[in-house]
Amino acid sequence: MGIKSNISYNLVLTLSGYVIGLITFPYVSRVLGVSNLGVISFVDNTINYFILFATLGASTIGTREIARFKGDKDKVNAVFTNLILLYTIYSVIVILLYFIAVTFIDKLNIYRELFYIGSAKLLFSVFLIEWLYRGLENFKFITTRSLIIKLIYVLSIFIFVNDRNDYIIYFVLTTLSVVINGLINIFYSKNIVKFVFHEINLKPYLKQSIILGSYSILTSVYTTFNIMYLGFVSDTIQVGYYWVSIKIYTIILGFYTAFTGAIMPRMSSLLSSGEKEEFNELIVKSFDILFAFCFPLIIFSIIHSPQIIHILSGSEFGGAIFPMKIIMPLVLVVGIAQILAIQVLIPLQKDKIILHASIIGAIVSVFCNVVFVKKLGATGSAIVLLFSEIAVTSYYILKCRKSHIVKFPYKKLVKYFIISLPYIFICNISLKLFIEKEVAMILFTIVLFILYFVYSHNFLLKSDTISKMFRLLINNIKNN
Repeated sequence: MGIKSNISYNLVLTLSGYVIGLITFPYVSRVLGVSNLGVISFVDNTINYFILFATLGASTIGTREIARFKGDKDKVNAVFTNLILLYTIYSVIVILLYFIAVTFIDKLNIYRELFYIGSAKLLFSVFLIEWLYRGLENFKFITTRSLIIKLIYVLSIFIFVNDRNDYIIYFVLTTLSVVINGLINIFYSKNIVKFVFHEINLKPYLKQSIILGSYSILTSVYTTFNIMYLGFVSDTIQVGYYWVSIKIYTIILGFYTAFTGAIMPRMSSLLSSGEKEEFNELIVKSFDILFAFCFPLIIFSIIHSPQIIHILSGSEFGGAIFPMKIIMPLVLVVGIAQILAIQVLIPLQKDKIILHASIIGAIVSVFCNVVFVKKLGATGSAIVLLFSEIAVTSYYILKCRKSHIVKFPYKKLVKYFIISLPYIFICNISLKLFIEKEVAMILFTIVLFILYFVYSHNFLLKSDTISKMFRLLINNIKNN
């Protein structure tokens, strides 16, 4: 399957998540309320933290190793068998620790009913094996399966979640979506791979899982653990505010994550076959796409954050506006980190650089959590995330430059920033024209953004990458 098809499928998957988020997010926010959403977010993110230990580096190792050997069925079977066995062992240990923690830690025991339900999510996470399908670049299966399950999930929410007391039902549906995904993935994998127990050798994967798993765990200190810590030192309302601001940010960042997720297996394959020139060209294109889209997204989401929060979540979530303003610059910061880590360092197997970066991020996060979160609540957690991600990305840039791995395009970054300044003017015009008409204001801004985007990239910047994207889009429209 070609890289264009991979990106297309990944974009469809991401766009479906975006559309589903836009449909369910406002409904769930209004029906369940900020406090119940805070409880669910606290429980779910605590479970996700345990999942990190159960799946130490699985996604990265699995995708990379399967991509390396995808032309050799015997080696793919061996990789699959070893990774499933390794992560089953991890899961058994983690599940035991999970039930001990829920039983003896008071803050967790309060919500034990939700944690017992969520144990199914923990158990089936090892069977998601998305890494198998990503490594084989079978994005068609991933997209088709996900779309069907998401559609059922959305319909179930509207049918069964009707008032604030239904927050447990909402969490059951969320957990079931993971369970069903895991069951389908394992069942379908029988058509692709098989277990070969005579090829068992966990040692090389054990080392990789510890290094990359440590990266995931340390990274979680300022992502997953961030919400968990906020829940321990503050109240569920603050968790609800932070959850809303993070939810909107992740939906926006998801557009670029779709691109990097589709690119990574191909980068590993290119390196394995010695095609370094194409490898470098893809990196250049990645930066072009990131810089082109991130600045208008950041400007739009910061200036219109009150309208976005109010339209999507309602007046009850006004406390999420300022945290969202702080978080949104991370679209650029994390976008750069994804290019350098997922597209460059991981395919090059520079795992130690990634580990060191995550250690720096974790140290910054722990310090900032102690200083800011208890006093500032959701705003403090937003500051923690911002400072931690900046520290991590800065380290990536420094190491890539010192090691001559890739040259960071500073001049291009400044050029794209300057060309994006008129977006601020557009936002201010819409604020003045549509003071009390929020939906009209957002739509008007989007239309003007699109018009200026097309003009600036075709006639001012004359970017080859973006121009090709426009031509491809126009050709697809004409052909359809």
